[in-house]
Amino acid sequence: MSIIVEYALRSDGFVLAPTLDAVDVRLVLENMVATDPSRPILFVWVEGDLPGFDAALAADPTVTDVTVLNEGPGSRLYRLQATDATRLVTHGELARLGASRLEATFEDGWWYARTRFPDAAAFDSYVSFLEESGAELRVSRRYDADGTERELDGLTEPQRETLRLAYRRGYFSVPREVTATELADELGVSAQAVSERLRRGSARLVERSVGV
Repeated sequence: MSIIVEYALRSDGFVLAPTLDAVDVRLVLENMVATDPSRPILFVWVEGDLPGFDAALAADPTVTDVTVLNEGPGSRLYRLQATDATRLVTHGELARLGASRLEATFEDGWWYARTRFPDAAAFDSYVSFLEESGAELRVSRRYDADGTERELDGLTEPQRETLRLAYRRGYFSVPREVTATELADELGVSAQAVSERLRRGSARLVERSVGV
């Protein structure tokens, strides 16, 4: 039976690593096309410091052929291609294993992914590939794909962690028992980051539960 794994990845060999190390943004991978497995084309939505992202992107040797395809309130859709300076590309290995990436986002220095593998052995092979490549991996959930994937909340791990802490500390109580600043101090992040995680996480939960 196939399995679904939710995990976080970090490596300075990934595409866009120099840019993402230099600027505070959130990315959502919309699609990836890999006619050349070593130099895939990515379609990514970017939220946050867009001017800073553009400036860092111009000096990033891991990407080329950058095009802005769409622009929304506080976000842009970019098309870009990885170059030979990208030392670690996972797309080809996932394809070789018969795996399918269901979603991927970048936030707080990590790529968060949800991927379907044909079986546990395929995922174990992927873990070995990542270890040999020097990537850092954190697995948050791993389960059989027997239909339970419909129950997923769709949250990134930072969103889930922040929402859980906020609930435990009484952020949602009336009256409120803790502030976003106090949560930020406990999590070791900025109050703005906490606010964004709570807002995006709550919106995702409403979307998944109400079906809007």
